[in-house]
Amino acid sequence: MLPASAGDVARELGLPGALVAGGIITAFHLLAVFVETPLLAFSERVSVRVFSTAALTVLAAASLGAALSHSLGVLLACLALYGPASGCALSASEGLLVESRPLERERTLARLNLSGALGDLSVPVLLGALAWTGLGWRHAIGFAALTALALALIHGTSKALDVLPVGAADEDETPPVLEALRFAFSNRSLLAWSLAVSGTSLLDEVLIAFVMVRLEAASAMARAVVVGAWTVGLVGGLVVLERWIERLDSRRVLLVSACVAAAALVAVACAETVTAAVAGAFVLGASTSPLHPLASARAYAALPGRPALVNAVAAAFVPLDALAPLVLSAIALRCGSEAALLAILVAPLGIAVAARRHG
Repeated sequence: MLPASAGDVARELGLPGALVAGGIITAFHLLAVFVETPLLAFSERVSVRVFSTAALTVLAAASLGAALSHSLGVLLACLALYGPASGCALSASEGLLVESRPLERERTLARLNLSGALGDLSVPVLLGALAWTGLGWRHAIGFAALTALALALIHGTSKALDVLPVGAADEDETPPVLEALRFAFSNRSLLAWSLAVSGTSLLDEVLIAFVMVRLEAASAMARAVVVGAWTVGLVGGLVVLERWIERLDSRRVLLVSACVAAAALVAVACAETVTAAVAGAFVLGASTSPLHPLASARAYAALPGRPALVNAVAAAFVPLDALAPLVLSAIALRCGSEAALLAILVAPLGIAVAARRHG
């Protein structure tokens, strides 16, 4: 919600759009840098139900605080709490689902990403509806808080989640957290694919935030259409991936998708009209859709049966996720939003390299 509303938040607070866009994304990672990796490693010792319910409850509280905030400081503080809460909630659920069917990791992750993309599709619809009724981003974040609270109640009462993470040993045999982390970080393939997965974060919320800054002169409805085009492309790509995953060479899909994404990113950065931006955003969404599920599947496969540790290693790359928006904001302020978008090319090109060397 907030990355897509970066321009509106900036106008309300009287701050530069590029600064707010970078600040929002960075705030998500401020606390996660320090707590997410140890929390995820520790999660092997508790049931998925307990861990996910706690994370979702904190997520709901942070979202409500963000919706009620009236200063940039309070907003960023709430988002700093939101970051690790959302990361832990997602990791617990994703790890359990992926390792419950280890031979179908790519299909499971494609379906999970498709579900997330369908959720993203509601963002431009909701923001457009709110703009039409005269409401704004605060009401959207309030709705997100209620959704997180409902999920916390569902998880907290679900007996199906009252199990230890798949592949975890009995509590008495579980190694100390630091020993488990040393074991995980010694896996070079896991490190390489975790870095690739981290790169995909630049092609999601970060990308949308800076596209919105690039189009800040356009109307709210026009910006919502661009976000919608990107989401439709993303959903379409994931539908194709999920349906044909068993017939595709996933390494080749990674390479081709990364190259097409790079070209589409250049097109969006250089777009002179909203129509061109809409077309570029659609292609960008479709081409980036396979990157996260396929890279994530390789990360899980590098350490089978230990999803909590896989996600703990992935969380160690949060500092890169936190630093990147600040760097992009600095580039946007000094050289323009077009230059910031072009700098995001490092993500698809890096994924292409990973596919060639570790595919």
